[in-house]
Order: sequence, then C-alpha cells, then structure tokens
Amino acid sequence: MFQSDIQLDDWKYHSPMRREQSMSKVDLERRRAPRASVSIPIQLSPRGEAQPATLTNLSTSGLGCEFGEAITEMTLVGLDLDLPGASEPARVQGVVVRCDKIRGVNPPTYEIGVFFTEMSNETRAVVMKFVEQQLSEAK
Repeated sequence: MFQSDIQLDDWKYHSPMRREQSMSKVDLERRRAPRASVSIPIQLSPRGEAQPATLTNLSTSGLGCEFGEAITEMTLVGLDLDLPGASEPARVQGVVVRCDKIRGVNPPTYEIGVFFTEMSNETRAVVMKFVEQQLSEAK
C-alpha cells in the first residue's frame, strides 16, 4: 500500500461524513472496551463548574454524552457518574475527543465523546460491572 493510500484511508475513517453514519460491526470491533448504550443524567465540568449532561454510552475507556454547549476537542473535563447500583458517585477525568452538533434539536445540543485520562481502580471495576450488566440485559 502506498503512503497516500494510508492517508486517504485515515481521512475516510475520521471524516465528519463517516461520523454521521451508524456504526457498523467492523467499527464496533475497533473499540478497545465493551460499550453499553444508556440514558443516565450525569454532571460534566468543562470549566470547573458542574453542569447537567445525559450519558448515552459508557465503557471503561470513555463515554459519550449529550451536552448543551460545544466543547473544544482536547479540553480536559471532570465527570460525576452516579451509576445505578453504585454506592456513591464516581469522579473521573477525561479529555474531549469528539464534539458534534446534533442536527434538528432545539435548544442546540452536542454529542460529546470523552476518553478517560484519570479513573481509580475501584471506579473502573464499578464501570466494568455496570457495562457488563447492561450488555447482558440487552441480549
């Protein structure tokens, strides 16, 4: 494969047009950790002050959520996750890796993708258990 072919393939994978398409089985297999679809209120802190967001998917490596304002990619954010079955809310940190405006929604809402950068082993175990439970219930 020529170098230019690699760059073209990278562009195809990361292009905005591809983001709008539903994820295929191949895309899902590229994920490093199992991910569960959910709809749970969380707190997102892009500038230190917690604001409400809706968790849409969760794994031990990151999450997706809907939020009322755009956040620049590579912004460090704090998250408070109050997962069902957990004894207390989990506090994690992550970096925004994706921010896409959801079309046709008013007030403006954004899909935010966060890659976790800081999570305790206890929190990781709670998240893993929660994700596994969600996935087994979905079958």
